[in-house]
Amino acid sequence: MKRLYATLLSITFAITSVFAQQEDVMVGSLINAGDWFELERAYPNIKDNVQTPLLKQMAEVLLAANFNRPDELRSKLPTLIAEHQSEIGFEGVCNMVVMGATVEGFNGNYVVAADMIENIVDAVKSAGGSLENSGMEELLAYYDAMRYLPAPILEKPNTDIIIPFSEMSDTLLYVPVTINDKAYDFIFDTGASTSLISYNIAKEIGAEIIGNSMYVGGATGGGDLQRAFIKEMNIGAISYKNVLTFVDSNPTPEEVPISVDAVLGMDFIKRLGEVQIDLLNKTLIVPSKKTALPEYGSNIHLDQNILVVEVFDNNEHRMTFTLDTGHSGADLSELWYSKNAGTLSDLPTETQNSWGHGGKLCREIVRVDEYTLTIGERLITLRDIPAFTPTENIVTSQRYGNLGMGLLKRCEKVTINFDAMFIKIE
Repeated sequence: MKRLYATLLSITFAITSVFAQQEDVMVGSLINAGDWFELERAYPNIKDNVQTPLLKQMAEVLLAANFNRPDELRSKLPTLIAEHQSEIGFEGVCNMVVMGATVEGFNGNYVVAADMIENIVDAVKSAGGSLENSGMEELLAYYDAMRYLPAPILEKPNTDIIIPFSEMSDTLLYVPVTINDKAYDFIFDTGASTSLISYNIAKEIGAEIIGNSMYVGGATGGGDLQRAFIKEMNIGAISYKNVLTFVDSNPTPEEVPISVDAVLGMDFIKRLGEVQIDLLNKTLIVPSKKTALPEYGSNIHLDQNILVVEVFDNNEHRMTFTLDTGHSGADLSELWYSKNAGTLSDLPTETQNSWGHGGKLCREIVRVDEYTLTIGERLITLRDIPAFTPTENIVTSQRYGNLGMGLLKRCEKVTINFDAMFIKIE
């Protein structure tokens, strides 16, 4: 899907470069750069002066996708495709359809999502075209297997909900979850797009296996996973029903040195609307009244259901990091390293092991004594933070790093709001 996305954006840039209108050039450049934060800030003030219909509609659809406005996306996406499919091209249309199907799938409209993908697949086959390497047939199989399933439902009382968490091995956040009167500890993981359970848990609770296994990428690689349907799980006073999770193998301590039997991912977390992580009292708070948008505005967006946060360094250089509570520390990516290589040449290199879905990954790093960054209004200094060196001088990361528990443990409270799309750190 990333390959399709890149093709679509290059088409947009070619269109905007033809027009002399300053606002068109600005919007096209921000889209091509994937600078969603700046586009979100600038677009309301300039949208009336944007002259290119395709550019205007595409900006609004992509902003709706990145800033969690599903109703706006669903209303505007069909018009974009219907009016501009010849300009967007086949790969661009596929990308837009996948975007729409993903929203429908998240809302439990599995039949609609499957039909959207099926229409594309049938059209290509009827025209004698090829779907090789497009991923569309795999995606169709993914949604086809879910056609008969009921939509997910999250039920919670209209009061503040307080859920205790524990920090096993002093690393990650573990939340108590009850399924079929059995208690389990799930990692609270904003870096996981979907929840996950082990085969042992799936067997214990009698989860229904859905469809065939499929390849799922992870932080350290990837592998084939099954999917399971869980009728209900309870997290504190919250009831989460009709849950689809991935099912992973039961890793040995040699494969993964921390307990990873189950993960609560963004399919659950985003549905909360807002969650406050109280590090002092070791509780998650789901407030009945959501926090007002701070003066600095929206500073998180979604990239394929993963949280991306806007960060500034000491020189006011703006960057994006992944916000991943399933990461036991924090790190700087090879993109960050490449931008700062001149100041790092004297640092010794070492090998660091990382674990996750996909197993163990060994990478070369340097250690940065301290790195100060600003998120919202909060200045935070991270110490002894690893920076990954580019492999064969190739930079693949689009982000400047990952912020996990190494960040959160320097805070008293972290509020994540999915309606106004902001993070507030206290």
